[in-house]
Amino acid sequence: QGYGREDDPRLVLQTGPGFRSLETFELRNPYRLVIDLLGTRPGGATRAEPEPRRDPTKKVIVIDPGHGGIEVGAVGPTGLQEKQITLDLARRLKSALSRDPSLEVVLTREEDRLVGLDERTAIANHNRADLFLSIHLNASRRANARGSETYFLSTDATDDEARTLAALGNRAYGVEEKTIQDVEGEGNGLDLVLWDMAQNQYLAESSLLAESMQSHLNALAGTPDRGVRQAPFRVLMGATMPAILVEVGFISNAEEEKLFRSMGHRNQVVSAMAGAVHDFLQRLQQYSPPASRVGGSGAGAGPE
Repeated sequence: QGYGREDDPRLVLQTGPGFRSLETFELRNPYRLVIDLLGTRPGGATRAEPEPRRDPTKKVIVIDPGHGGIEVGAVGPTGLQEKQITLDLARRLKSALSRDPSLEVVLTREEDRLVGLDERTAIANHNRADLFLSIHLNASRRANARGSETYFLSTDATDDEARTLAALGNRAYGVEEKTIQDVEGEGNGLDLVLWDMAQNQYLAESSLLAESMQSHLNALAGTPDRGVRQAPFRVLMGATMPAILVEVGFISNAEEEKLFRSMGHRNQVVSAMAGAVHDFLQRLQQYSPPASRVGGSGAGAGPE
């Protein structure tokens, strides 16, 4: 309406070396236009282009093995590293979910390498994912701390422990303290704007996914219920789909570290996570019809 007037706002994009193309898509409630510039970054890094779904009838699950490369994550009493367990669990979960012909599964990393926090959600966005699941292991100074915790994004952490856990995870990747404070509501930084744009409309569904995940993990023998929590994890920011971070256990606990050395226990954890994903997708069909989804993600929806 009235785009031809001289006083209308205009965005002028000047192409340069490495630029290939651009893509735009609209989000609603509130309305906004998102522009993706595709090409080669300075230094040769190439941004992954959004991929059309090979089969639009399939739902896309993006699994994110936490940490990797020089970022080893938490380390158990006998030296077991978080990055090793998360990658193995992610591979096993991909294998389990891929048995369902209605699902397509993508990992943010297939090997032991460092992947930036923003790149992880970008992979999910570019693959038009229906859900994003980041897998981690917890650590605590309390030697008896055990069990799983599931998080979805919020600027207000559930408690000090959740806030500290998110801050430590963010700082491990060099996220500045000022950015963390902005996300916690102490400012109006760019990260808070991006969170509001991309994830706000999915918070109810992320909560539903978190509840399903926590319920299935609690069903494991001897696993206490530590509950669903909220925290400003950077890895969840900008995801345009339901997104959660799950701490499947405490690697700092000697007993749980021993359990995670067992392939049998890992398979139990994977079975619980796979069950949670399937239950969530079934509940989501009743909770939110595919036609209501926007932004190229969502249950059964391909790019608009």
